Amino acid sequence: MSYLVIARKYRPLIFEDVIGQEHVTTTITNAIKNNKVHHAYLLTGPRGVGKTTISRILAKSLNCETGVTPRPCCKCRNCLEIDQGISLDVKEIDGASNRGIDEIRDLRDDIKFSPASSRKKIYIIDEVHMLTNQAFNALLKTLEEPPEHAVFIFATTEANEVPATILSRCQRHDFKRVEIPVLTKALKTICEKEGVSIDDESLIMIAKSGDGSVRDSQSTLDQVIAYAGNSVTAQLTYEALGLPGLDMFFDFLDIAISKNTGSLLTFIDGIFGKGLHIISFVKGLMEFYRDLLILKTVKDARILDMTGENVIRLEKYTQKFGEKDMLMFLDILSQSVSRLKSSPYQRMEFELILLKILHHEPVTEIETILQKLSLIEGDQEISIDEIVKDVSSRLNLQSVQTPAEISAKQAEIKKKTPETVAESATPDSEIKFGLKEITDRWKEFIAYVSESNSKLNFLEYGVPFNLKDNRKLEVKFDPKDKIFMNLCDSKKEEIEKEFAAFYKVDDFKITLIRSDVKDSERIIEIIPKKKKTDDEKKNDLLKEAPQLKFLFEDPFNCKFVD
Repeated sequence: MSYLVIARKYRPLIFEDVIGQEHVTTTITNAIKNNKVHHAYLLTGPRGVGKTTISRILAKSLNCETGVTPRPCCKCRNCLEIDQGISLDVKEIDGASNRGIDEIRDLRDDIKFSPASSRKKIYIIDEVHMLTNQAFNALLKTLEEPPEHAVFIFATTEANEVPATILSRCQRHDFKRVEIPVLTKALKTICEKEGVSIDDESLIMIAKSGDGSVRDSQSTLDQVIAYAGNSVTAQLTYEALGLPGLDMFFDFLDIAISKNTGSLLTFIDGIFGKGLHIISFVKGLMEFYRDLLILKTVKDARILDMTGENVIRLEKYTQKFGEKDMLMFLDILSQSVSRLKSSPYQRMEFELILLKILHHEPVTEIETILQKLSLIEGDQEISIDEIVKDVSSRLNLQSVQTPAEISAKQAEIKKKTPETVAESATPDSEIKFGLKEITDRWKEFIAYVSESNSKLNFLEYGVPFNLKDNRKLEVKFDPKDKIFMNLCDSKKEEIEKEFAAFYKVDDFKITLIRSDVKDSERIIEIIPKKKKTDDEKKNDLLKEAPQLKFLFEDPFNCKFVD
């Protein structure tokens, strides 16, 4: 007894059995119910998604002996003949081999005669785009005004190659690729009917290999069952299809994190040792990185075509790679596919591709690069509030106080809250609050501010020089310190709050003024940082942003300007 392949054995016989094309089946079903069947249909879409199947079901619906119905009985003579392809009134024509004007002339002559035993004479032309221009022209008049007993159904994968004059005379239905979850469910149902035990990972892999085609997925399932028997596992599925398993991609991620060249070359040797097709591996790795990017950004595992167990494994790697890094990997892999196909040295090319990913430096955000550049000594002005703390640590400035004095003073102030500091001060009723009292305790105030709020430590560049009405303090900054004045000015409200807490005063205002400051006027002397050489600046910059190395190479020849 001959074996009937799964794609033919489980071919849908009624509209309800067609999967993934509900928008088409619903439209045609309603047209049949309302007696609004068109005389010409154009069904277009990818291969193996149900175009010919729906054409046959529509033919049965129109010719079923029980009457015109959206649900044919599939038992009467007309239905059985259509299913078997032997009906005299339903003619399936291959457009690729019957594409000339002579065949269309024969069709025009045949269409004049009434059906032999059915209501309608139906012409199903598959791959209709293969017809010649002369054949299309010969069909135009008949297609626009066919006899009442005739219905045309055209199926094609290339609707853009069908002349507009034909398209305008047909009711067009666009088929879509079937989604992976829908395909997986359908394949599982077939396996249950066939008595085959299969795991979810195998079903997902088989559905993916079909690329949205029901027929291709069913043919792949036939192949896997022939290899693995009635007990199908993920490992057997990968072996049957000659595809790399997910474990190999997880292993590659571990190697990429470790940046171990030796481990990678050993891993590549294992790929060739197993006889895996390297282009299949590259495509699989692209899909794997895509899943990782989706899991990192969308954080919704439901849109991943992956089992729950593998999603949990993949989630552990989302923090190891940045979004832009993964986009860079995907770009490297996508460009490599065409090179691998044409390269005479495929293995070396393959090794180079994976080594690029292995030694790829993490992408630095442009904002970060600009911040790093702004820290280089020169003519730049810094006005970014978010990097104040970073500027402070990089300037490494010290006051005239010895380190021991600074540490002792900060330790003492750390133990005191604003309230205790205020309590230790002379009561407001006993103090003559003037400029002298402010300047006498200015060092202590700066130390307190630096300890409680590091963003305000640039106030040490200021010099209090005038007090108006005992409520308005003017603090001047030297023009060369305008950057620090600007930073303090952006935090003036916080400074006033800290000043009021330390000196125990209310409703106190501080004004910052740019004016020359002599060294003798400074309350806190500033020791300038040692000026760096150009080489030191270059090394610091490249350490923070190694991808800027090209700036110092021809034709850029970048240099630092003071």
